[in-house]
Amino acid sequence: MPDDDVTPHIQSTSMEQFYAGKGLFVTGGTGFIGKTLIEKLLRSTPDIDKIYVMVRPKKGRSAHDRLESDIISSPIFNRLRAERPADFDSFIRSKLVAIGGDINSASLGMSAQDAQLLIDRVNVVVHSAASVSFNEPLDVAVEMNTLGAMYMLSFSKQIKRLVAYVHVSTAYVNSNRRNCTLLEKIYPLDFDVEAAIDAVTKASSTEDIEKLHLNLIGTYPNTYTLTKSMAEHMLAKHRAHVPLVLLRPTIVGASWKEPIPGWVDQLAAAGAIFLAGGMGLLTILPGDPRSIADIVPVDFVVNAILLSAFAKAKEPTGAAPLIVHSGTSDPREQPLRWRVPIGTVSSYFQQNPPDKGLSRPSFTMFPSHQLFQINWFLRYTLPSSAYSTIANASGNVHHMNQASRLWKLTWRARQLVEIFKPFTENQWVFSADGLQTLRAMPEYNSTHWCCDANDVMWERYLLNYSVGLKKWLLHEDVIDVDIEGVQHTEMALSTERMLAWDPDHHAISFPGLLPDMSWAFTSSRKPGYTKAGIWGRFMGLTGWKEGAHHEATYVPRVPADPLSAIKHHVLHSQAVQTVIENAEKAAPNKEVRALMEAQVLEMLSKMAATVNYKSVRVAGWLLRKVWRQMYDKIIVDEGGLETIRNLVKAREGPLVLIPTHRSYIDFLMMTYLFFAYNIPVPHIFAGEDFLNMGPMTQVLREGGAFFVRRSFKDDALYTAVFSEYTQYLLTKGHTVEFFLEGTRSRSGKQLPPQFGMLSTVVKCFEAGRVDNIHIVPVTIDYDKPVELSVHQKELLGEGKVKESVGALLKSYQVLRQDFGSVSVRFGSPIHLKQFVATYKAAPPVDAKTGSTVSLVTDLAYSVTDAMIQRATCTPCHLVATILLMFRNGVSKEQLIVQTNWLRTEIVARGGRVLGSQGRTPAAMTERALTLLGNLIFWRRSNLVEPAITNREQYSNMIGLGYYRNKILHWFYKEGVVACTFHALSTNNNQGSAMASSGCNKDTLLQHALFLHELLAVEFVRKEYVDSRSELDGALTTLTQRRVFAVEGANATPTVVLTDDSQPTLSLLCAVLWPFIDSYWVAVTSLLAIKAGEGIPPKALVKRMQWLAETMYHDRIIAYYESCSMETLTNALTILTTWGVVQVGNETKGQLKHKISVIRLTEQYRTGTALEDLASKIGAFRKLPLGGPQSMDLAALVTEFPSLSKL
Repeated sequence: MPDDDVTPHIQSTSMEQFYAGKGLFVTGGTGFIGKTLIEKLLRSTPDIDKIYVMVRPKKGRSAHDRLESDIISSPIFNRLRAERPADFDSFIRSKLVAIGGDINSASLGMSAQDAQLLIDRVNVVVHSAASVSFNEPLDVAVEMNTLGAMYMLSFSKQIKRLVAYVHVSTAYVNSNRRNCTLLEKIYPLDFDVEAAIDAVTKASSTEDIEKLHLNLIGTYPNTYTLTKSMAEHMLAKHRAHVPLVLLRPTIVGASWKEPIPGWVDQLAAAGAIFLAGGMGLLTILPGDPRSIADIVPVDFVVNAILLSAFAKAKEPTGAAPLIVHSGTSDPREQPLRWRVPIGTVSSYFQQNPPDKGLSRPSFTMFPSHQLFQINWFLRYTLPSSAYSTIANASGNVHHMNQASRLWKLTWRARQLVEIFKPFTENQWVFSADGLQTLRAMPEYNSTHWCCDANDVMWERYLLNYSVGLKKWLLHEDVIDVDIEGVQHTEMALSTERMLAWDPDHHAISFPGLLPDMSWAFTSSRKPGYTKAGIWGRFMGLTGWKEGAHHEATYVPRVPADPLSAIKHHVLHSQAVQTVIENAEKAAPNKEVRALMEAQVLEMLSKMAATVNYKSVRVAGWLLRKVWRQMYDKIIVDEGGLETIRNLVKAREGPLVLIPTHRSYIDFLMMTYLFFAYNIPVPHIFAGEDFLNMGPMTQVLREGGAFFVRRSFKDDALYTAVFSEYTQYLLTKGHTVEFFLEGTRSRSGKQLPPQFGMLSTVVKCFEAGRVDNIHIVPVTIDYDKPVELSVHQKELLGEGKVKESVGALLKSYQVLRQDFGSVSVRFGSPIHLKQFVATYKAAPPVDAKTGSTVSLVTDLAYSVTDAMIQRATCTPCHLVATILLMFRNGVSKEQLIVQTNWLRTEIVARGGRVLGSQGRTPAAMTERALTLLGNLIFWRRSNLVEPAITNREQYSNMIGLGYYRNKILHWFYKEGVVACTFHALSTNNNQGSAMASSGCNKDTLLQHALFLHELLAVEFVRKEYVDSRSELDGALTTLTQRRVFAVEGANATPTVVLTDDSQPTLSLLCAVLWPFIDSYWVAVTSLLAIKAGEGIPPKALVKRMQWLAETMYHDRIIAYYESCSMETLTNALTILTTWGVVQVGNETKGQLKHKISVIRLTEQYRTGTALEDLASKIGAFRKLPLGGPQSMDLAALVTEFPSLSKL
């Protein structure tokens, strides 16, 4: 309720506080802007008193009925519904009040009671009601747009505590002035407005109206802009004491962020053109594609309305009208050019054609009016006329109907052209001084009230706009774009995309000549390169523009020291000299120092990077071509990249990049990305394996790679050289990149962190050699990894392919395949100075041992967590997961439904599915099936299954498992609880269906804890946190998702299934059962060494794998993925940790070589402890259909003689 002492002059306060307790009167609430305004107020200013919405009753529907059906039931409130699931209905109905009325009536058609309510309770008025047609007859347009505004003003003068009156006009009120810059003022008209209104209202015939139309319209494009201009003049003249705001939006388009990206529910303005183009109805338009497309997102308009009302309320009573342009044509507002939507919108609809599309979308603009008319005649008029003539001559009814339909479509297309061509053939620049003033207010918050077009990524916006048209206007089943989607933009892989980023990248068409070479030459250049060098001067002469017209502004590079200076620095460092001195003391020999110094120089010659931007440009040019061949798109988290840019530019400590490692492409991707976005390329930690690649090794070295041995812990000199060189790079301020996992993940899962390189980084800070270090986790995800087939072989025991020139040449044909898309996302920077301070203030303690966790360990797992949190998956991962759940085949229709269901499950857990937003579930699934290629098999035209028709294809299960493993981090903890519940229920009921009585909560968590610890190496997590609490949290999550219910919470809580549990429970169990089988096989294989003999670890893992394959063929285990060497190796690691086996040494052969061997510990070598452990693990398994009746080990050996070979 508003306070009685509210005065027109408002003191400084926040936007939320300003609208709290106030009453707002809105007209046009059922329209596009009106609905978005109401949604914004309810979501961002929930303490507002009431929003009074004028709604005109019509067709037997009261104002209240229309409020319910047209506003409250609108999908625009889906976000608010999700944010307020418990009280949305009561909340929105407590805030919205329907006021029956009609702005065409002098009394506004309101009841006396409603009028008095508004007079007493309203503080802010927003008048946005207007005619939605550009070409209404003059008398209709005057009545709606001009007189309606005057009636509203007249009523508002009666409102007791009015602090702001916002009249939503249009920026084109002065469009009678062509191709110029328009200021935020009221320009005079060449006729008397009041006399013109009087003449129009008194006109008695259509002829009189037509004459007045011809006299008044002048150079105005339509009656809408004319009558809106007349309204502004009348409001300014008769405003009296009303605190008037004239808010002038340009071409209002879909939302940028709020309430969801791409929201649009009205077919008008640019949206009508885009949709007509997307449907194939309209393919050409007159106008210069270089002209400004002054499209402004509707959420920017709404924020400008609310900000301007706030600003007006702070002005003294009687101040002049506040006039604000809400547009994007001002050079300060990052103008959009028409050729950007031409390409982007057409591309989207070509890839995602509408269900009822007429022809393939394509769009062209013609600057010449004559050329446009010729093309229109050839493309529209001539075909329509010719078909009509032939159809009528033939007398064929079908063809005559089709000819009539074609004529109607041609007419509609022409109508669109005529309506919109004034805005494409002309160009206005609307001064944005008003917006600049609003954004300069101390109360302005760009996060909540954004109206700055510099925050918009136009290509992403237009894609979201297209999605919105398809979803909300064509009502097709399209996957929504989420809020975070606005920060991820497709990276340039072609000149067209580069030009789309900034349409004025060049003055003439020079980049059409050798475009990739031009891009490579100009990227990562400091300003002034067009005035230096032959190529640069030549480009400058052709009109090439530099600097801000690139994809990103240039960040200065740290000067690079020559290799000789680096060698001198490292050689004479204290750490290296200490090692040499110790060696001299141990072996007093004059030649020791010289020999070791020579070794240091040789090590550095092999190790050190020698960054050369000439090589980087060549590599960038080549990679650009390769990426274009391999990938549909590279999606870049440009918000995160901008954070990195600012860190590098500030030079307040070196940057350390830690990407995930799934492919050799990772090495190249970060260098390419930094080069393309004009950030100094990083120095990359690489293995010495890459020294065998001939000339490519030098290219890698000059691209920033430095080469390090895989293992050198016993070499004190090499350790010192490596440490000093790395710390030298950090001390100089270079960006360093390394892979925390140490090696590529062959299984698709996150690998445990390796601490060596990270420890060196931390030591550099602790030694005081740098003030701070900024560690940035990076997650790189692929639709289809290049090395997938190699990974399959390696996981089945085949040797790793060594890096060489031959291997590189052989990969050429592979690189010509379709690998889908790539996602690059950046985590929030971890500032080491701050991290260390926090750690020292409260060091984490291991929940199991009570000991303090080391700084490097805590940092490593914090980085790993950040990488996991930023991970995405792709439709390929979803489809592979579903296929592994339906191994005997699934229909395409069911696969689409199941894939989309899995997508929603991942999104509900905070995940992102790359390449799904803006597409239909069917299109998303079909694309994934295409990329999965030979891993799948079509049994019939509509039945798809994993391609495992013979044993040679069983490795495809490993390939599909790779995809499935990528999503496991979203489900792992819930899966542990689900598998445990399944095991307890099944065992308690002798293999029958799930127990309806459920199981005790404490028992469930106790058994789940065992499984959780068993899989500790398999799924990376902070091992030192309280595992019981984590599992309790997972159970709570499952309860909230209505998979489980907990009954009897006060005494002995029991966990039971709900009626809706089966789909989620099946998924959660299915993703973990293959791993449980692997661990059971690993324990079972140890029966062979109960006699006490030792076996080398690699030989033991191979034996485990042989046993797993044998068991799979004999239907003892159900999953071929359980044969993965990585999983079996992890199982051996955990069994060693648990003390089931121990590593020892023994001598072999005549030379008495020492080798490592695995033996069972005493406890498990004697008695039944090993069999008991196997049985305990086996209780969690799913038994295969058609397999043996008993899983007792002795019985299995009897039934399957091949197992006796153990």
